[in-house]
This record gives sequence, C-alpha cells and structure tokens, in this order.
Amino acid sequence: MRWLLSKVKPTAAHGRTCARCGSTSLKRKLATHHVPLTGKLAGRRVDVYRVEHDKCRDCGFLAPTPEGLAKIKRCTKVGIKLFRESLR
Repeated sequence: MRWLLSKVKPTAAHGRTCARCGSTSLKRKLATHHVPLTGKLAGRRVDVYRVEHDKCRDCGFLAPTPEGLAKIKRCTKVGIKLFRESLR
C-alpha cells in the first residue's frame, strides 16, 4: 500500500517542451499576461486576465499556450481600439 503514496513522475506534456530549459514536465496554469504597448500608446499596457500558460515544473517558466496566444491577440486588439478612442 505504501507504493501508492510514493512520488509519481509527471507525464509528458504531449510533445510540448519548455522554451528555456527543454523539460517536458509542464503544467497548465491560468495567469494574467501583460502586453506593453508601443508607438503613440507607449507607456500603457493591456492586462489580459485568465490566459492559459504552460508552467515548467523544473524552472518555473510560463509560456502561453496556442489558445492563450489567440486570447492575447484578441484582447490586445480590443484594448488598442479602446485606448485610441479615448485619445480622440
């Protein structure tokens, strides 16, 4: 029965690897992603909440998943539009 409580090696993340250390031990995590703006909107940023990231269990690096990148792109587009309208 004791073998059931032993540490289990985490499973591979289906072909995904950490961009920093190359580990395949990743965990999904929801986190806020900050996008700093440039050009006329320099000094401002868009905060995108609840973005899916892969967190490396070895080095702690957070990388957005493909779904998370799509959400960041959509929210940044809307955020820039709102900032531009407020500057008029």
